[in-house]
Amino acid sequence: MLLAPLFALALALVVPQPGTPPSMLQPGAPPSMLQPGASSSTVQPGASSSTLHVGGRGAYATPAAAVAAARAGDTVRVAPGVYRGSFVVDRRVVLVAERGAVLDGGGAGSVVTLAADSIEVTGFEIRNSGRSLDRDEAAVKVERCTGCRVIGNRISDSLHGIYLLESHGIAVLGNTIHGDTRLPEARRGNGIHLFHSTGSRLENNTIRATRDGMYFSFASGHVVSDNDIHGVRYGLHYMYSDDNRFQRNRFEQNAAGAAIMFSRRIVFQENTFARHVGYRAYGILLQTAYDIVAERNRIEGNLVGIFLDMSSGNTFRENLIAGNGIGIDMIASAEDNTFVRNAISGNRTAVRKPNGDGVNTNRWAEAGQGNYWGDRSVFDLDGDGIGDRPYRAGDSFATMAALRPVLEIFVGTLAARALSWAEEAFPVFNLPRVVDPTPLVRPPAEVPAITERHPGPVKVHLPLNGNSMR
Repeated sequence: MLLAPLFALALALVVPQPGTPPSMLQPGAPPSMLQPGASSSTVQPGASSSTLHVGGRGAYATPAAAVAAARAGDTVRVAPGVYRGSFVVDRRVVLVAERGAVLDGGGAGSVVTLAADSIEVTGFEIRNSGRSLDRDEAAVKVERCTGCRVIGNRISDSLHGIYLLESHGIAVLGNTIHGDTRLPEARRGNGIHLFHSTGSRLENNTIRATRDGMYFSFASGHVVSDNDIHGVRYGLHYMYSDDNRFQRNRFEQNAAGAAIMFSRRIVFQENTFARHVGYRAYGILLQTAYDIVAERNRIEGNLVGIFLDMSSGNTFRENLIAGNGIGIDMIASAEDNTFVRNAISGNRTAVRKPNGDGVNTNRWAEAGQGNYWGDRSVFDLDGDGIGDRPYRAGDSFATMAALRPVLEIFVGTLAARALSWAEEAFPVFNLPRVVDPTPLVRPPAEVPAITERHPGPVKVHLPLNGNSMR
């Protein structure tokens, strides 16, 4: 009878009881016997992250020196002062600027290069990168990283502002970027440039005086919202990039608002494309673009509001297209596009449609609703909100001017209006016109209201034929 208690005592000495701390395990115990959360190499808690101070009374003279001493997860805090020279961040750290901290690249290379995942750069004034377009030097260059954040920086006098190279899931938020106005426009870089990058957020950035505001090349799956781009060449220059979404951005007074080329499945919602009136000035240009959806955008005061070339399957819904020289301009290769519930009003020429079979496949109504044209000739005697007869949109003289650009100088004159009226009353030339089968007698409630910034339709003085972008 004494054997049972002795056997239980011996077993207790050999096998750890539940809750035994790791320090009481036998030497050489396999990892499977460690307590949850313990490591096979160590059972001590991991060291906490540190803050390294630069400048002032800090231990480090430059951000580069602090980064070299930092471990993954550390914070580098930079005191006010000018820190010269470019540097590379090659580990996961947070770089935080105190007010007045300036990173000056000295005109050589990219000022800050991010070369590891999950780095954050916040609150700096960053200036004076190199100017090599061959090397695409930038104030902040993000190279082959994932999850980095560039937030609240003030960038000036650099080639590119922020350049994403083969990087993914990057947050570019609240930065102010001003290009180098000492350089001719063709030698400047872009405000934010994306190349072979995916899944990033570009929000609340302000861009001025760069070559292009944002440049997308093979860059897909991004969300771009609440940015303000003014005084550049193309507000948005865009090639070979699919499945992106643009919301509530402002593109104003650039050479052109958005030039979308060779791309698919882009969504534009509640953006402003306004006051682009120079040579080749468009609010939105689609060239070889497919399945684009544009909804509730404000497209006003441009030389040409929307231009379509070799683009099909696109939908324009509930947009304001107002006060432009030409509201919608299409060449014959624009096919199977849908325009519905837009307010196309107050343009010098509402729609310019060339001869050709393709443009006859575009749709100007859907589910019994067309567009609002701002024309008093649309009558609604039965009060159902739909015009009683189809509406023929377009201008005969503008159509002739598309075929003979020298006539553009007369657009909007009394002679041009008289000729258009005569062609409407007694058709002779049989020029193509857009027909809206169910015009609306008032703008849809979802359409943005007309602003009062521009006095009326801009005057068209320059050639606007389909070859002007080539």
